Amino acid sequence: MTDTLLGLGAGEFHIHMPHVWFLEHTPFEISNVVFAEWLIMAVLIAIAIVVNKAVINGRFTKVRGTLELLLDFLEGWYASFIGSRKNARRFMPLLATLFLFILFSNYLGIIPTVGYAALFAPTGRWGTTLGLGVVVMIACQYVAVKDLGFVGWIKHLLHLGPLSILEEFVRPFSLSLRLFGNIFGEETLLAVIVFLAPMIAPIPIMGLSLLFGAIQAVVFTTLTSIYIGGILEHAAHAHPHHGHDEGHGHEVAHAHGH
Repeated sequence: MTDTLLGLGAGEFHIHMPHVWFLEHTPFEISNVVFAEWLIMAVLIAIAIVVNKAVINGRFTKVRGTLELLLDFLEGWYASFIGSRKNARRFMPLLATLFLFILFSNYLGIIPTVGYAALFAPTGRWGTTLGLGVVVMIACQYVAVKDLGFVGWIKHLLHLGPLSILEEFVRPFSLSLRLFGNIFGEETLLAVIVFLAPMIAPIPIMGLSLLFGAIQAVVFTTLTSIYIGGILEHAAHAHPHHGHDEGHGHEVAHAHGH
């Protein structure tokens, strides 16, 4: 792959594009972007193992405490869009995994010279963000089938109408393009500033990028929780007596307890 060239006054600035590292011109070629994705997944798995061991052993560590605070905040945040903390906790494995992967990926692009030496922020490439969007679409349809039943899911799609059905499948593109555009634009801006004023100017931009990267991760997963919340709300209307029967059962059990 070739570099993208921008003319800046009398000089030239190159925005380096992804390139293949291993097994080039084969179906199994591995680019530096793919390697970055594997690296992020390896880091997240390592953190999960460390925290899991700390929980099993009953030890409190800074990593465990930080992660627990983060997940508690996210659970409360998603609960306002998905209906309740119970619903948020049900989908936290999906939402938290997406959040952490996007966050780490966004931050990879902020590390000085990483984009030039070897690696790129995977979320700055549309192939990665499109994959995340497709995962969200599949997850939403899975939730719809699980909560509404297959027949109920078909009725749900038919009830939506042609434009709404089209929207169901356009969502991954809108999600992916929003995230890709923001991160790619941020990377490009930071790279241009590094080229023009390499010593001091990038520092405040990098500070803002830390906040911006977290916001983008929150936005992506919040939209995901809104999509899932809409499905759960439709399921609640489709089965209005389910919650009532469940509550009635608790009341009967409570009465027997007395």
